[in-house]
Amino acid sequence: MKSLSPTLRILSILAVAVFLAPLGQAQNREKFGISAKAGGVNAVTGRVMVTRAGQAPQLLSNQDDLASGDVVTTGADSHAEVLLNPGSYLRVAENTEFVMADNSLDNLLVRLVKGSVIVEATGMDGLELRINIATDRERLTIVRPGIYRINAQPATTELLVRKGRVALGSDPRDIVKSGKKLTFTGSSVLTAKLSKQDKDEFDNWSKVRGETLARANQRLSARTLNGYLSTANWDWPYTRFGRLGVWTWSPLMGCRTFLPFYYGWMTPYGQYYGLYYTLGDFYPGMRQPTIVSRPPSSSGYPGSFPGTSSGPGTSSGSPTSRPSAPPSSMPSQAGPRDPDSGGRSINRIKDPN
Repeated sequence: MKSLSPTLRILSILAVAVFLAPLGQAQNREKFGISAKAGGVNAVTGRVMVTRAGQAPQLLSNQDDLASGDVVTTGADSHAEVLLNPGSYLRVAENTEFVMADNSLDNLLVRLVKGSVIVEATGMDGLELRINIATDRERLTIVRPGIYRINAQPATTELLVRKGRVALGSDPRDIVKSGKKLTFTGSSVLTAKLSKQDKDEFDNWSKVRGETLARANQRLSARTLNGYLSTANWDWPYTRFGRLGVWTWSPLMGCRTFLPFYYGWMTPYGQYYGLYYTLGDFYPGMRQPTIVSRPPSSSGYPGSFPGTSSGPGTSSGSPTSRPSAPPSSMPSQAGPRDPDSGGRSINRIKDPN
């Protein structure tokens, strides 16, 4: 058998490299499973397409990351879930089209062209978010943790606030609170109370996803996380939202879940993020990261700390008195670092046993 010519050998090597490149990206995403970036695709069911600048439409997978300007379209019986700022998720219904207009953490903007999306925004009490959703009828800014649904048609936009607060337009004082449904049609706005009839299968799917991701957090491997956090040098985004927690890969669920940096985070659906990393740099004496093995009692609340009267729980290495939220001004040296910029050794997460 004759050996391949040099030209054919080069072409063969290039073909193999092109074939293996997506596999390498997927494996790398799992290996370096910690990120504070927005735009990661966390789940895809059915046929979902993405159109990027200068490219033809292609199938979207849960290994993709959306950049600013990417257009996503879901087909019939299809759904997608996209990561927003750490702790917040964008869930996309069937027959929906949206543009990831800006994927930066401090200026998130999703432009909903048609269809329905739900935003699950998780956070501690008093946390002010800035998640912007725009349709052809209205610009909405999610400013509090909660559950929000937006339905967009060519002449109508519906806003359903199950929990939380939304600012309308450019006036931060124009606030819509929990339990309200607003319908924007032309220049008129109709306001009503939410009812049981305002839920469908898409709402149920979003709730199941919220429960699944909270369980994924509780089942993360502390040993694996210690490996990520102590050896990876990652490009830490010093923004107010990037410092609240990180997206963390769950091999068990095959997606990312949220790892908060403070005790007591709960989803707006009522599930508890039992595994968290404490930032000892911010609170002297709080040097040992902690796994809380059970949710706080009924007197607990999001954003509190173990050992306080408002946040009991099984924990280790915790002080007897700590503030209930991160300080407004955080030192620039705080937090883990990303795999590209020379990191440092950080605190380890202890196994519950």
